Amino acid sequence: MKLIAPRLVPRVWGGTRLAGLFPNAAPQESAQVPIGEAWFGEIGDRRPLVKLLDVHDRLSVQVHPDDALASELHGVGSLGKHEAWIILEAAPDTHLLLGRDPNVEPARVDAALETGEDVAPLLARVAVSSGDVLDVPPGTLHALMPGLLVWEVQQPSDLTYRVSDWGRNSSERPLHHAEARRATHSDAVAQRISTIDWLSPGHHRILAGPEFQIAAVIGPWSGDLATPLGATATLVTQVPTSAQFAGDSVVLVGGVSMSALQSINAPVGIHAVSLPPGAALLIAEPGVPRA
Repeated sequence: MKLIAPRLVPRVWGGTRLAGLFPNAAPQESAQVPIGEAWFGEIGDRRPLVKLLDVHDRLSVQVHPDDALASELHGVGSLGKHEAWIILEAAPDTHLLLGRDPNVEPARVDAALETGEDVAPLLARVAVSSGDVLDVPPGTLHALMPGLLVWEVQQPSDLTYRVSDWGRNSSERPLHHAEARRATHSDAVAQRISTIDWLSPGHHRILAGPEFQIAAVIGPWSGDLATPLGATATLVTQVPTSAQFAGDSVVLVGGVSMSALQSINAPVGIHAVSLPPGAALLIAEPGVPRA
C-alpha cells in the first residue's frame, strides 16, 4: 500500500491550490495555467475514479450519459458517468446548479435544449456547505460554481456533454447539443444524500450503489478497516469547528504516512488505522451490482 501520485489536470475554471499541494505532480506551466483537478486514478481503471476539484470559476452546464447511451455513441463497453460529490470547503453563500428547478416543468427544459436556449436559469440553485453529499446520476444537468473544493467519486469515464459554457466559446471546449439532448433526463432534480458531521467520530456509510460506494471514517477512531479490493482512501485533516481543511499533520494509515488530501489505493482491508481528532478518511469503494 502506498500513496497515489495524482495527475494534475489544467482547467480554465481551476486555481493554484492543487499545484501547491502536489508540487511534484504539477506540470511545468502550472504557474501560468490554472489546475482544476487532481486525479487519483485513470480512465479505464476497474476501481472508481477519485478526484479533487478546485473550483475558482464556473464549470460548464453539462450532463453525462448512462452506460447504455455511452455504448451506443462511443462503442460497446464504453462507460457512462455517474458521480457523487462531497463538499470539503465552500465559500460563504456558495451554491451549485443541480437538476431541474422543481418549479420548472420538464417539458420546459426539453424545449430549451431543443432550441439552444440557456438552460442555467431552469436549474435548481443548491446552497452547499462543508460536508454536504450530493448524488449526480447520469442524465442530471449540473454545474459547479466558484468557491468550492470538492471530493468527487465517479465511474472511470470522461464522457461529458457541455450544454453551455458561459460564453467562453473556446475551440478546446466544444458544446455537445445533440448528445446532451439525448443524455438529459429533464425530470431529474437535485439529490442531496446527507451532510457529514465532521465532529461525529465513527465509521459511517454514506452512499451505496452499483457503480460505487462511499464511506467516511472520522476521528478519533482506531482499528482495522474492512475495505474491498479496488478501494481508494483520501485523508482530510485538521477539521476545526468551521470544518475547513488545512494544516500539515501527518497521520499513519496502515503504516503509510498521509498528509491532508493525499490518497492511497487501499488493499483488501487496512490494518492499524489510527485517526486523531480532526482527521477523517473518505473511502471510495467499488459498487455492489443490483440483484
